Amino acid sequence: MGGQICKAVCRRQSEQGDALDAQSGKSWPDKQVEDFLGIESSCRDRTYVSFMMWMTFMGYRLPKAEDRKIPFQAIPSPIVKGLQLLEPSDSEQSLSAVRNALSGSKKVIVGSVRMGYGHHRIAYSALTWALELGGEPYLLDILAPDCVEAEVVRHMDQMYSKFSRIASNLGGMIDTIWGKMMLQGDVNALRCCLSLSQHIRGIMNGLPKDVPVISSHPIVGNMAVACGFKTVINLVFDNFPQYFVLVPGAINLVQSPSYFDKLLDMSCPAANLRFAGHWVSSELCQKAIEDSKARMARCMNRELPRRFLIAVGGAGAQKAFLEDLLKGLAENLRKKSMRIYLNCGDHKHIGTAVEAQLKKLGLDWREINTSEQTEEMCRKEALQDISEPKDWKAVTLCRFDSHFAAFRCTDLVIRIADVLVTKPSELAFFPVPKLHIRRVGAHEAHSAVRAQEIGDGSVECREVPHAIRKLGQLSEPNSPLFMLMNESIMKAAATHTYDGSRVACEYAFGLRS
Repeated sequence: MGGQICKAVCRRQSEQGDALDAQSGKSWPDKQVEDFLGIESSCRDRTYVSFMMWMTFMGYRLPKAEDRKIPFQAIPSPIVKGLQLLEPSDSEQSLSAVRNALSGSKKVIVGSVRMGYGHHRIAYSALTWALELGGEPYLLDILAPDCVEAEVVRHMDQMYSKFSRIASNLGGMIDTIWGKMMLQGDVNALRCCLSLSQHIRGIMNGLPKDVPVISSHPIVGNMAVACGFKTVINLVFDNFPQYFVLVPGAINLVQSPSYFDKLLDMSCPAANLRFAGHWVSSELCQKAIEDSKARMARCMNRELPRRFLIAVGGAGAQKAFLEDLLKGLAENLRKKSMRIYLNCGDHKHIGTAVEAQLKKLGLDWREINTSEQTEEMCRKEALQDISEPKDWKAVTLCRFDSHFAAFRCTDLVIRIADVLVTKPSELAFFPVPKLHIRRVGAHEAHSAVRAQEIGDGSVECREVPHAIRKLGQLSEPNSPLFMLMNESIMKAAATHTYDGSRVACEYAFGLRS
């Protein structure tokens, strides 16, 4: 009787009709974990995963994944020349056209998911290097199709963003609990991620399996493996090792040697693991030394204000912190002793709150709303000019309707900024002096540690007074801290620390093995 109860509670997926499960007589997630890590699942593990999947899919009616093929069409990007976007289509015939377009050499699918900005930013770094190496990248956002599979993931992201904002704004015990929850990516979290990917793999099922896939999120990488793609490269995010970020059956690339070492201790097989470097777009990577020299030249000119780019995270969870920070910087902004570019992204509530605070403080600003305006600003305010434009304003407010334009703005404006002010997200790995402000989730703290190891980023300033003191240190004439960060960037760039996305594309194109 006990065995029958256990069998009913576990609801082993191998008995529920998915072809992936039937291949081994075990659920596909269990088999993937056993083969990859050598860790077998217990009845308790299977019960937990089944319950979590029941919670995830509750209220949704999913079609049979192995028979599902979401149609896409390839459309040239209106923003990035040479990039093709895989957009949803109403026609089954469009899949044939996509398969034909993806035939030939140096084609790569860069798979992402619109969860915050980090994963799209990682994907953007890979596609820029694919273009740089003469390839033809196709960007796939698994949330683009209007289908139940995408809706499941979209709902998960909405819940994550909501609780991130609540935790960040309330702080205290709530923030501590949320932070600890972000450290719970254990083996069962990996099984859950695999099970989710197995059920929603129909999004990628119609694409040709001989095209390499570069994944910026493990859900996408696991979907590709489940679909049978021959080459899958997973760009592991963050710097805190957790099982759920891995993709069994893929080449898992990491950004730091310490991450590589820790994953080996967690039984990740060395054959599936490589240290690549940081996920940074091609132009930022190639211009890192040149831009650092220009920043140092600006620092030695006492007449120039220090330029700070403040980037709001994709969850939009920093409203209260930003309001207090602007209040603390108001006098310096009025005196024009510093400049800030404030990218609110596509978060309307953040943009509205910042605008209200600027009005309350009596600060004037100019506004950027499109990618074209961002590009024009960057052309006119290059670091190498060692000057400020005529009639410049202390505050530039950037806010967008487009998600792509929102996160790309930060990548572009970094090249005209002296210092990036950011939570220790994927931006912590970028070649620019960084002031790290309050994290959203305890896992992000380890990314700030990586920047400190290299020397291109500050300690994490979790409170506004600490952040303002650090801004003061970085704003000093001939600031020792600012100069040190730039020197550290040049040393790191010379050893290809920021070339991780180039390495990923070389694996995709068969230039590495």
